[in-house]
Amino acid sequence: MTWIYLARGNQAVQQKLFKELFDGHIVEWVLAVLLIIFLIWLIVWIVGRFRENEVRHVDARELLLQFAEMQREGDLTDDEFRSIKKRLVDSSEDNTEQTKKEEDLPDTPEGNDQQTPG
Repeated sequence: MTWIYLARGNQAVQQKLFKELFDGHIVEWVLAVLLIIFLIWLIVWIVGRFRENEVRHVDARELLLQFAEMQREGDLTDDEFRSIKKRLVDSSEDNTEQTKKEEDLPDTPEGNDQQTPG
């Protein structure tokens, strides 16, 4: 019923309706809007933090294929490609060594130094 009056453009009814809605409640409306804005910001911030902590594993072979394609297209020179290839190979070897070292470490911080009684 109220929407009919609003659609007809009855100025007095529109003013009465808005006065009833906002009269004495403007502070509550402003606080509600601010609270909603804060909650949206908080959700976006939390999602951003979780995405920061994701492990972004990039396969060296896939990168090498992409760079080889760039070299074939002429976007990279032979020297640039060799330099990138060397870095990728070195970093993949470092990652492999690091993984092996982590697998060799004991589960406990003290090591496996278990003393037998007696």
